[in-house]
Amino acid sequence: MAKVDILIKGYNEEIKPDIFEKYASTTTLVRADGYNIVVDPGTHKSEKEYIEALKKLSLTIEDINYVFTTHEHLDHTRDIALFKNAEVIDRWGYHKGDEHRFFEDEEYEITPGIKRIVTEGHGINHCSLLVDTDEGVICVAGDVWWNEDFTPVIDPYATNQEDLEKSREKILKTADYVIPGHGGMVKVK
Repeated sequence: MAKVDILIKGYNEEIKPDIFEKYASTTTLVRADGYNIVVDPGTHKSEKEYIEALKKLSLTIEDINYVFTTHEHLDHTRDIALFKNAEVIDRWGYHKGDEHRFFEDEEYEITPGIKRIVTEGHGINHCSLLVDTDEGVICVAGDVWWNEDFTPVIDPYATNQEDLEKSREKILKTADYVIPGHGGMVKVK
Protein backbone atom coordinates (compact mmCIF):
# COMPACT_ATOMS: atom_id res chain seq x y z
CA MET A 1 0.00 0.00 0.00
CA ALA A 2 1.01 3.56 -0.62
CA LYS A 3 2.07 5.99 2.09
CA VAL A 4 1.14 9.67 2.16
CA ASP A 5 2.93 12.32 4.23
CA ILE A 6 2.54 16.07 4.31
CA LEU A 7 6.05 17.39 3.76
CA ILE A 8 5.26 21.07 4.26
CA LYS A 9 1.83 22.27 5.37
CA GLY A 10 0.57 25.16 3.31
CA TYR A 11 -1.30 28.27 4.37
CA ASN A 12 -3.05 31.34 3.03
CA GLU A 13 -3.40 34.53 5.00
CA GLU A 14 -5.03 37.81 4.12
CA ILE A 15 -2.72 40.52 5.44
CA LYS A 16 -4.61 43.58 4.20
CA PRO A 17 -7.95 43.02 2.49
CA ASP A 18 -7.73 43.34 -1.31
CA ILE A 19 -4.09 44.39 -1.16
CA PHE A 20 -1.77 41.61 -0.01
CA GLU A 21 -1.99 37.91 0.66
CA LYS A 22 0.63 35.50 1.92
CA TYR A 23 0.26 31.90 0.79
CA ALA A 24 2.03 28.66 -0.05
CA SER A 25 0.65 25.31 -1.14
CA THR A 26 0.70 22.17 0.94
CA THR A 27 3.45 19.92 -0.41
CA THR A 28 2.77 16.21 -0.04
CA LEU A 29 4.89 13.08 -0.52
CA VAL A 30 3.36 9.87 -1.91
CA ARG A 31 5.42 6.66 -1.87
CA ALA A 32 4.55 3.32 -3.51
CA ASP A 33 6.10 0.72 -5.82
CA GLY A 34 9.34 2.65 -6.33
CA TYR A 35 7.49 5.90 -6.92
CA ASN A 36 8.51 8.85 -4.77
CA ILE A 37 6.07 11.57 -5.80
CA VAL A 38 6.16 15.12 -4.51
CA VAL A 39 2.81 16.84 -5.02
CA ASP A 40 2.61 20.63 -5.50
CA PRO A 41 6.08 21.93 -4.69
CA GLY A 42 5.01 25.55 -4.44
CA THR A 43 6.31 28.79 -3.03
CA HIS A 44 8.09 27.73 0.13
CA LYS A 45 10.77 29.83 1.75
CA SER A 46 13.83 27.77 0.78
CA GLU A 47 15.23 24.53 -0.57
CA LYS A 48 16.25 23.77 3.01
CA GLU A 49 12.57 23.21 3.96
CA TYR A 50 12.33 20.40 1.41
CA ILE A 51 15.69 18.91 2.40
CA GLU A 52 14.77 18.81 6.10
CA ALA A 53 11.26 17.44 5.50
CA LEU A 54 12.56 14.66 3.21
CA LYS A 55 15.42 13.85 5.58
CA LYS A 56 12.88 13.02 8.31
CA LEU A 57 11.56 10.32 5.94
CA SER A 58 15.08 9.10 5.01
CA LEU A 59 14.91 10.64 1.52
CA THR A 60 16.77 13.32 -0.41
CA ILE A 61 15.73 15.63 -3.22
CA GLU A 62 17.56 13.26 -5.60
CA ASP A 63 15.27 10.37 -4.49
CA ILE A 64 12.18 12.09 -5.89
CA ASN A 65 11.43 10.61 -9.29
CA TYR A 66 8.06 12.28 -9.96
CA VAL A 67 6.52 15.67 -9.27
CA PHE A 68 2.72 15.84 -9.55
CA THR A 69 1.08 19.23 -9.99
CA THR A 70 -2.62 19.67 -9.30
CA HIS A 71 -2.67 22.82 -11.44
CA GLU A 72 -0.27 25.34 -12.86
CA HIS A 73 -0.73 28.24 -10.43
CA LEU A 74 2.65 29.52 -9.24
CA ASP A 75 1.94 28.78 -5.57
CA HIS A 76 1.74 25.06 -6.50
CA THR A 77 4.57 24.83 -9.06
CA ARG A 78 7.39 27.31 -8.51
CA ASP A 79 9.78 24.88 -6.84
CA ILE A 80 9.53 22.05 -9.41
CA ALA A 81 13.08 22.77 -10.61
CA LEU A 82 14.53 21.66 -7.26
CA PHE A 83 13.67 18.06 -8.20
CA LYS A 84 16.11 17.67 -11.10
CA ASN A 85 15.70 13.88 -11.42
CA ALA A 86 11.91 14.05 -11.49
CA GLU A 87 9.48 13.58 -14.33
CA VAL A 88 6.49 15.94 -14.02
CA ILE A 89 2.94 14.58 -14.06
CA ASP A 90 0.07 17.03 -14.57
CA ARG A 91 -3.47 17.12 -15.94
CA TRP A 92 -2.22 16.37 -19.44
CA GLY A 93 0.49 13.73 -19.02
CA TYR A 94 4.14 13.03 -18.18
CA HIS A 95 6.86 15.57 -19.00
CA LYS A 96 10.66 15.26 -18.79
CA GLY A 97 12.79 17.83 -20.56
CA ASP A 98 11.43 18.10 -24.09
CA GLU A 99 9.66 14.71 -23.99
CA HIS A 100 5.91 14.54 -23.36
CA ARG A 101 3.52 11.56 -23.07
CA PHE A 102 -0.13 12.54 -22.93
CA PHE A 103 -3.12 11.03 -21.12
CA GLU A 104 -6.26 10.33 -23.09
CA ASP A 105 -8.64 9.55 -20.21
CA GLU A 106 -10.26 11.54 -17.40
CA GLU A 107 -8.73 9.06 -14.93
CA TYR A 108 -5.27 7.56 -15.22
CA GLU A 109 -3.66 4.97 -12.95
CA ILE A 110 -0.06 6.03 -12.43
CA THR A 111 0.73 2.81 -10.58
CA PRO A 112 -1.61 0.41 -8.75
CA GLY A 113 -3.28 2.37 -5.96
CA ILE A 114 -2.34 5.84 -7.28
CA LYS A 115 -4.68 7.51 -9.74
CA ARG A 116 -4.82 10.94 -11.37
CA ILE A 117 -8.38 12.25 -11.77
CA VAL A 118 -9.56 15.40 -13.51
CA THR A 119 -11.10 17.87 -11.03
CA GLU A 120 -11.76 21.03 -13.02
CA GLY A 121 -13.41 24.15 -11.71
CA HIS A 122 -10.68 26.00 -9.84
CA GLY A 123 -8.95 25.91 -13.21
CA ILE A 124 -9.45 24.13 -16.51
CA ASN A 125 -6.22 22.18 -16.01
CA HIS A 126 -6.91 21.04 -12.44
CA CYS A 127 -6.48 17.42 -11.37
CA SER A 128 -6.18 15.56 -8.08
CA LEU A 129 -4.40 12.45 -6.88
CA LEU A 130 -6.28 9.52 -5.30
CA VAL A 131 -4.07 7.25 -3.20
CA ASP A 132 -5.09 3.90 -1.67
CA THR A 133 -3.48 3.57 1.77
CA ASP A 134 -3.93 1.31 4.80
CA GLU A 135 -5.99 4.14 6.36
CA GLY A 136 -8.29 4.47 3.32
CA VAL A 137 -8.32 6.56 0.14
CA ILE A 138 -6.55 9.90 0.46
CA CYS A 139 -7.22 12.60 -2.12
CA VAL A 140 -4.52 15.21 -2.59
CA ALA A 141 -7.02 17.73 -3.91
CA GLY A 142 -5.08 20.88 -4.68
CA ASP A 143 -7.37 23.90 -4.70
CA VAL A 144 -10.63 22.01 -5.01
CA TRP A 145 -10.67 23.20 -1.40
CA TRP A 146 -8.16 25.60 0.11
CA ASN A 147 -8.19 24.74 3.83
CA GLU A 148 -9.20 22.15 6.40
CA ASP A 149 -12.59 23.81 6.90
CA PHE A 150 -13.24 23.32 3.16
CA THR A 151 -13.41 27.03 2.40
CA PRO A 152 -14.07 29.00 0.36
CA VAL A 153 -17.44 27.56 -0.64
CA ILE A 154 -17.51 30.04 -3.53
CA ASP A 155 -14.02 30.15 -5.04
CA PRO A 156 -13.29 33.70 -6.27
CA TYR A 157 -10.56 32.29 -8.55
CA ALA A 158 -12.68 29.50 -10.05
CA THR A 159 -12.88 29.34 -13.83
CA ASN A 160 -16.20 27.49 -13.45
CA GLN A 161 -17.94 27.21 -10.07
CA GLU A 162 -20.38 24.57 -11.36
CA ASP A 163 -17.51 22.32 -12.49
CA LEU A 164 -15.81 22.91 -9.15
CA GLU A 165 -18.92 21.72 -7.29
CA LYS A 166 -18.99 18.56 -9.45
CA SER A 167 -15.32 17.95 -8.67
CA ARG A 168 -15.99 18.37 -4.95
CA GLU A 169 -18.84 15.85 -5.13
CA LYS A 170 -16.66 13.38 -7.03
CA ILE A 171 -13.96 13.55 -4.37
CA LEU A 172 -16.36 13.31 -1.42
CA LYS A 173 -17.91 10.14 -2.91
CA THR A 174 -14.49 8.52 -3.37
CA ALA A 175 -12.11 9.68 -0.64
CA ASP A 176 -11.89 8.91 3.06
CA TYR A 177 -9.47 11.81 3.61
CA VAL A 178 -8.72 15.03 1.73
CA ILE A 179 -5.56 17.12 1.70
CA PRO A 180 -6.61 20.63 0.55
CA GLY A 181 -4.36 22.98 -1.37
CA HIS A 182 -3.28 25.07 1.61
CA GLY A 183 -3.95 23.01 4.73
CA GLY A 184 -3.68 19.72 6.56
CA MET A 185 -5.47 16.43 6.02
CA VAL A 186 -9.20 16.21 6.82
CA LYS A 187 -11.33 13.10 7.36
CA VAL A 188 -14.37 13.06 5.08
CA LYS A 189 -17.59 12.92 7.10
